[in-house]
Amino acid sequence: GFDLSREMLAVARANLEKAGVAHAQVRHGDIFSVPIENASVDFVCLHQVLHFLTEPAAAVREAARLLKPGGRLLISDFAPHELEFLRDEHAHRRLGFSDEEVAGWLQASGLDLVATETLTPQSREPQKLTVKIWMCAASQSVRKLKTRASAA
Repeated sequence: GFDLSREMLAVARANLEKAGVAHAQVRHGDIFSVPIENASVDFVCLHQVLHFLTEPAAAVREAARLLKPGGRLLISDFAPHELEFLRDEHAHRRLGFSDEEVAGWLQASGLDLVATETLTPQSREPQKLTVKIWMCAASQSVRKLKTRASAA
């Protein structure tokens, strides 16, 4: 895993150790410029991070760049909501994402939407959020990836 926050990396490392997971690691890195070669990974997970970003579509493009043909991207984030206090109290820049918005990012990144799941809170408390999961796949055929220079 990659994160710019050293504090979150420390939490992640502690959680990995507590769970006895020895075959995973977390590193300091930028979600918009992951230091991994094009088309070199089987699976990318963007878990509860897009709502913090100014340009979540750019993070999806970067994740797509990393995927091998047939690779999978799992996005987990909030469905649209109106809890404005999350902007001030927790630095949320976006108040969730619609299926249409995510589908547009996927299409622009050359990914196919495979499945979606909606996780609705069991209680009806007003500050509980619905979580959406989007499973996406890179094409099975080799695709030409845009470099930063050609994309500009």
